[in-house]
Amino acid sequence: VVGVPLWLTIVMPLSVAYQVGKKILPLSPKEVQDKEEKMTQETFPATEDLKPIQDRKYDAVLLGCTGFTGRLAAIHLAKTYPNLSWAIAGRSQAKLDKLKKELEDMPDVDNTSKIDMLVVDTSKPSTIHKLVNDAKVVITTAGPFCKYGSNVVEFCARYGTNYVDITGETDWNKEMIMKWDEKAQETGAKIISLCGNDCIPWDLTYYKLAQMLKEECEDSVETVRCYDDMKGGVSGGTLATMMTFINGEYKAPRFGFDPYYKKRNGSKSTNRAKNVSSQLIGQTHEDDLNKGKKWTTPFVMTDINAEVVKHSHALSDNVNDGQIITYSEAVVHSGFKEAFMTFFGTIFGFTAMLNPITATPVKKMLPPGAGPSEKQLKHGYLLVSGVGEGVKGSKVETEFYFPSDPGYKDTARMVTEAGLCLALDSDKLPVQGGGFFTPSSGMGDALLDRLCRTGCKFASRVVKVQGGKLQSKL
Repeated sequence: VVGVPLWLTIVMPLSVAYQVGKKILPLSPKEVQDKEEKMTQETFPATEDLKPIQDRKYDAVLLGCTGFTGRLAAIHLAKTYPNLSWAIAGRSQAKLDKLKKELEDMPDVDNTSKIDMLVVDTSKPSTIHKLVNDAKVVITTAGPFCKYGSNVVEFCARYGTNYVDITGETDWNKEMIMKWDEKAQETGAKIISLCGNDCIPWDLTYYKLAQMLKEECEDSVETVRCYDDMKGGVSGGTLATMMTFINGEYKAPRFGFDPYYKKRNGSKSTNRAKNVSSQLIGQTHEDDLNKGKKWTTPFVMTDINAEVVKHSHALSDNVNDGQIITYSEAVVHSGFKEAFMTFFGTIFGFTAMLNPITATPVKKMLPPGAGPSEKQLKHGYLLVSGVGEGVKGSKVETEFYFPSDPGYKDTARMVTEAGLCLALDSDKLPVQGGGFFTPSSGMGDALLDRLCRTGCKFASRVVKVQGGKLQSKL
């Protein structure tokens, strides 16, 4: 009750005044990095002189492992893959030593003494060669990626090294596509961003819905609806990334056409995806998922998920050429009260980040490196329920379950499994050769299989078939 007048009289006016002031007297965006000057000083081997990927020392190198999510990724690798050849990388030798000691002291964890440590500062290109030149894949959690990721992407593209990250920065990802896709195709590097909670659960949901409609129903996807049931926390790293963009520290370049429509041959895909998600409190479709009508609210990451689905759809072989789809997504709640509190709580929180007076105490409460407690991580979860409808009227449904905090603990699992998928499962991937891909277009069922073997649950069913022969029911 007190929060509403406080928001109306203080937070909202401050935020509006500050944002209007920025428009009238714009600040010069901070230069993320002087990339061109630094890159011209580096010498790279010719493509024919690159070390073959199968002969490289490390199955994976984990960069950013001393941060909140990176540490969770290191723990997952150490516990799950004792025979893996891998290394941890970061700017501080002392922090790397501390992490390695923590891994060595964990019960039931073997072979941690064999984990190498690489001191790498991504703002110093001369230190990045050793990160990528002997690795099958670089797995990085070091964000904001517009600040700390561009040089790493370039080096991976030049060295033919596979790459995955946990960014949700789609504009930065588009910039990297336009700069390095041709080089990655030349060297064989697969570059796949958005391999965490942004946006694997929804990207793979779209992929499976489109695949089922094609293979089970002889149909082509026309509508995708996702309903999210989740519980999770927020970290200081996520907050820092949000502030980077709120403060205008990254300026997205302009291109002749949307890079997410770029096909591997450089042409523009004719497939289109429209995000029709509601920005208000609403309800589910009554006949979806046999759950009756539920109250819904917008999900803060919907626009990012929709962008990645658009990219996957542009690259998809599971749809008719020129297929236009609509994508919608919402968070499902147990009742109207919960939906109401979530909706306005999100608005209040976001508004507070739009001016430095109320944003400062929030940032102090969640500095980089801070995040949910072990108990919160354990008791978090995500369930994405997907509904796909085809142009002929067929309907399919999926459910994709993640058993712990999706933004951090399961993001750590997602990105490491994605990296190992590229490094170790090359014969199972849906595409061969290098370039930029989405998680589903680059890894598809091979990634889904890895996720299900390490904790996820996935189920699907055909609801009805129109105009096609039913091949299977489950």
